[in-house]
Amino acid sequence: MRRRNRTILDRKGLVEKMLEDTAQTIDNIRYDIEKSIVDYTFVPGKDIIETDDSVIVHVDLPGIKKEDIELNVTDKRMKVKAKFDITSKVERGSHITINDQKSGYLRRTVRFPRKVIPEQAEARFDQDVLTVEVPKEEKEESFQVEIK
Repeated sequence: MRRRNRTILDRKGLVEKMLEDTAQTIDNIRYDIEKSIVDYTFVPGKDIIETDDSVIVHVDLPGIKKEDIELNVTDKRMKVKAKFDITSKVERGSHITINDQKSGYLRRTVRFPRKVIPEQAEARFDQDVLTVEVPKEEKEESFQVEIK
């Protein structure tokens, strides 16, 4: 009976390990799919700058109004959702007028290179560029050490 219990416990541990590995694989696949959807479809450009104290993200949002932007920040990423409604009119000569209207939502997810403090995020929108600055959770400090 003792050997049988040990075998059952061994199998239970093996099954738990398999479930953990499967969950990790699913998370990796989800990340890859999100990256494919977000980074390889129509999305605005972005720049990420990391300083000693914070992470700064610039997202280009041409033709978007400030009031149509929704920004959510967590300790690992930020999500931008913006409504756009762009109408352009081109007149060629006296008889041809082309009206083009594009509307919808664009979404952009940006993963931060380090954990940040989302409650202290600051955002501004100027000249079609959304700038978000978030302090890092763990700041990197450098000290000069005397060598003896």
